[in-house]
Amino acid sequence: MNAKNGFGLALALTVTLLGSGVRAEQAEPPRNKAEAGKLTPDETITLKKDGVHTLTVKELTRLAVGDPTTADVSVSGADGVRITGRKQGETLLLVWTKDGTRKAYRLVVQG
Repeated sequence: MNAKNGFGLALALTVTLLGSGVRAEQAEPPRNKAEAGKLTPDETITLKKDGVHTLTVKELTRLAVGDPTTADVSVSGADGVRITGRKQGETLLLVWTKDGTRKAYRLVVQG
């Protein structure tokens, strides 16, 4: 498994967002090619090392990042996801909303 594919071992954290739980975790690798195809990013976010990008996600309930050493992800306010570039590379960010919708973002950190 390499860092470029953006997946690693599972790591679970719990974050509280205005009284409702938002779960943050490291993304699990896909089990097969069909599952991997479902993780195609909807959007690409590019930022520099130590750069910050805030993503707005209404009714956020869960998020997962493939490689937290490439990009640090945290909840910011009621509907913000703060992304900080840590090291050059690529990883995947998955976010889920209250209605169960999942969106994938390709995070590219430039040196």
